[in-house]
Amino acid sequence: MSLAPLYDVFSFYGPVFMRKAALAMFLLSVAASGTGVLVVSRRMAFFPDAAGHTVFAGLALGLISGLPPAPAVLCFGVFIGLLIIWLVRHSNLATDTVIGLVFSGGVALGLALVSRYPEAQSSVTRFFLGDVLTLGDPELWLLVGLAALSVVFYLFLYNRLMLSCVAPPGHGGGGRADYAFGAFLSLVVVSAVQAVGVLLVSALLIAPAACGRMAARSGRGMFWTAFGVSLFSGQAGLALSYHPSVNTTTGATVVFISIAVCGLAAGVRKVKSLGAPRS
Repeated sequence: MSLAPLYDVFSFYGPVFMRKAALAMFLLSVAASGTGVLVVSRRMAFFPDAAGHTVFAGLALGLISGLPPAPAVLCFGVFIGLLIIWLVRHSNLATDTVIGLVFSGGVALGLALVSRYPEAQSSVTRFFLGDVLTLGDPELWLLVGLAALSVVFYLFLYNRLMLSCVAPPGHGGGGRADYAFGAFLSLVVVSAVQAVGVLLVSALLIAPAACGRMAARSGRGMFWTAFGVSLFSGQAGLALSYHPSVNTTTGATVVFISIAVCGLAAGVRKVKSLGAPRS
């Protein structure tokens, strides 16, 4: 089954690979924007780094077990996400401490396995740097499924998880909702790694969400602001990086624009605070 009808939505990009990349960035915006808001609101900014760096271990474990790289990475990423949530709920350690421990352990395991299996190194390089311009139909179908799953996730769990950020224990998220969030966040991170690479995946989620937090006063406003910033950054970064006079890495350009918009929002907020009457 061809995805050509979906590519045509982005017909203002000439080459087919650019239309594929534009579609991929749109789908990532759907999945990453609301997830990033939850990450920022729940003070789990290092979670994407921890989940993203487990890609190395997932690739090596896939080679050992004979699984294709993509399913192995996704399954191991979800396992890591669930492990982090379990440790947070069943230990007396702070969330950032748990994430730091899992992050270090995942990187160490990945490096050890990759050094043991040199055939994994070429795949590691691809995931490490990421390149949205090389995504094929299988990866795009994965992003289509992820975007559809994210809509369901937002409809049923977004408000509940946002409530848990401000409500007393037992009145917001928790239990299955937390585990669902950990698993879904890992899916988003591992999928985004293919587009922007491990080094930039955290910024892809955090920067639009931070902008939403500064610009909006409600959970709904944060969500839509983050989605708008993510969508703009993705398409503008893609177009700008492809321009002959720029010719930069797409993922890095997308993240740079997203952070620049976040900085602009911070500046506007500061100016408004200076001009506001003091009580």
